[in-house]
Amino acid sequence: FHQFAPRFGFSYQLDQSAKTVLRGGAGVYYSHLSANLAGDLGTGPYAISTTPTNAIVNGAALFTFGSPFGVAGGAGNLNLIAISQNVRDSPVYQYSLTLERELTKDIGLRLSYIGAHGSQLLYERNINQPFPNGTAFTQSRRPFPLFNNIVFGDNGANSSYNALQVQAQKRFTHGFLFSSAWTWAKDLSEIDDTGDFELNTQIENAYDRRRDRGNLYSVPRHQWENQALWELPLGTGALRSGWEINMLLNLVSGNFLNPQFAGSDPSGTNTVGGRPNAVKPITYPKSVTQWFDPSSFAVPTSGFGNAARNSIQGPGYVLFNMGLTKSVKMERLGAVQVGASFQNIMNHVNLGEPNIGVNNVNAAIITSTHIFPPAGSPRTGQLFLRLTF
Repeated sequence: FHQFAPRFGFSYQLDQSAKTVLRGGAGVYYSHLSANLAGDLGTGPYAISTTPTNAIVNGAALFTFGSPFGVAGGAGNLNLIAISQNVRDSPVYQYSLTLERELTKDIGLRLSYIGAHGSQLLYERNINQPFPNGTAFTQSRRPFPLFNNIVFGDNGANSSYNALQVQAQKRFTHGFLFSSAWTWAKDLSEIDDTGDFELNTQIENAYDRRRDRGNLYSVPRHQWENQALWELPLGTGALRSGWEINMLLNLVSGNFLNPQFAGSDPSGTNTVGGRPNAVKPITYPKSVTQWFDPSSFAVPTSGFGNAARNSIQGPGYVLFNMGLTKSVKMERLGAVQVGASFQNIMNHVNLGEPNIGVNNVNAAIITSTHIFPPAGSPRTGQLFLRLTF
């Protein structure tokens, strides 16, 4: 039963008026790996590179720009990237339960719970990382002292998505339709899909994958999405008829960001920087000069930091688009439609992500607009003319 993927669904009418329906379903799905996975290996069964760890010996640097390579056979210079020979597609279990109610002949309300659990997701870890006990790093503490980092891709990570969705929708009648949907979601995992295309991100502590369990970067807590289309009832005649307004209004909370510190290796694993310690609850002044309070974090003195992965919530965005069209029907020639559409019509500035280096002089400062292009762009408009025949 390799990749056995059963599905189940049901629909049950709850009342005699046929206005209330309960629907549900569950299924098993698989994420299929692509040929991009082989790109992680480059050539052969593994890919290699060199990264020397410099040091001062007898008053001189081991590696300089004039002598950038180590002695042949020297320990600790060679990096390896490898993938488990038993890697397999990851199963995802999806399930939902929905209550639908007809409010009027044209308007319906939908209340849904949606869940998904992913298991055996691909992730990366450095299997040549010394155990993080706070002891100063030495090459001899590595499991394989002849090598530097050995980044290994394998199955084993998990994810858990749970969401409440509420949607009100009007079908297109009497020249008007709308849809308004709110999603309240939480997605937890030890990895993000912001790293390698197939293997996702590398966990910080190779001996404790669960320590990286936290919010997914790209799944906001709240999303409120609205669309509407209205045929303006201005009357009959060539000039009055055929006018139409369309609108989109989306309000989305911020992505979850991973706090970082730089400049030291308190874990003793030759990992300079990483997640800091969380010393107090995070507060949010929410200004461009200080989106969050960096003093909520501190650089660890020994071992890895205790701050949760993706524990900073960045700025959300508001996106308001609108368009106006005019259609004219011409006998035997078809129809002509002329219009204008605007993205971010209010020219609202949606702030970008703050600097997440908590011991950086620019910590928590925002210097850009939102990473989502339509939200991070200024108002743009276009005029169009369309002939249908």
